[in-house]
Amino acid sequence: MQIDRAVIEVNGACNYSCNMCPQTDGRDADFLTEMPLSTFKGLLLELRPNVVNLDGSGEATLTKQLPKYIEAVKEVGAKAYLFSNGLKMRNQFMKDCVDAGLDFYRFSIIGYTPQLYAKWMNSRSFYWVLENMQMMRDYAKKCKVASYHLILDNNNIEYEKQKYLELSDGGLVEIWKMHNWSGVYHSDRKGEKRTCGRPFSPDAVIRANGAVHPCCQVLGRDKEATLGNIYQDSFENIYKGANYNKLRQAHKQEKYPSYCNDCDFLIADSEVLVYSNYAEDYKMNGAKFSLKEYQC
Repeated sequence: MQIDRAVIEVNGACNYSCNMCPQTDGRDADFLTEMPLSTFKGLLLELRPNVVNLDGSGEATLTKQLPKYIEAVKEVGAKAYLFSNGLKMRNQFMKDCVDAGLDFYRFSIIGYTPQLYAKWMNSRSFYWVLENMQMMRDYAKKCKVASYHLILDNNNIEYEKQKYLELSDGGLVEIWKMHNWSGVYHSDRKGEKRTCGRPFSPDAVIRANGAVHPCCQVLGRDKEATLGNIYQDSFENIYKGANYNKLRQAHKQEKYPSYCNDCDFLIADSEVLVYSNYAEDYKMNGAKFSLKEYQC
């Protein structure tokens, strides 16, 4: 087993309640926990991934000792990536994370005005987060700092794209169409339906409570999508085990389980990635593989 990217969620809670997120109304209490640093280090030694995302479905910056987790990633020679709302990435905490060896940090900013940001992210911290992003850009030397945005009106894509580009102010940026995570959020994406490739890819997704999921897009379906738990078995046994293989067979036969069936990542939409100046469509951030390789 060779894992290229490992998404190891260090904290399952979140300090935001975004309106486009399936977990806006709350997440099952079993998942609202913090992964112990010792468990995190053990997973790194077991998986030996090329890149580690420390986010998952929760907000990693709620973990006060986050720099220690980043240091642990660097100790095994992996790249440390983090996707976040950016609210707490500020001042000494930000500097400690960068100095620990953080390779890539992405601010999620949905909405290109304070009003739209408040509507979609349920927060009035628009300018605060923009200030955080600029502070981090100014301080970081080796750490790449990017922003991530979603199109709010598919009938107004070019306008919204330009507004987000102005917001990013020449920095690294990704702009996507709105996602339909696990069929919970409605989207109008259309196209041929085929496997997304994730169950076959060298991708590990482990939640803060130890639950193993097939991908990060099962927001709102945490219990349904659990294929095993690393506190009960090794990741390798789960990855090669009956539940994972059942999911792979379902994708081959196009008989998707409930947490996959209405997910629009099964839709072949060439325009889903509206703009990026650093990423490739279907290329997992920081990883060597592309999901297109596994869309059998």
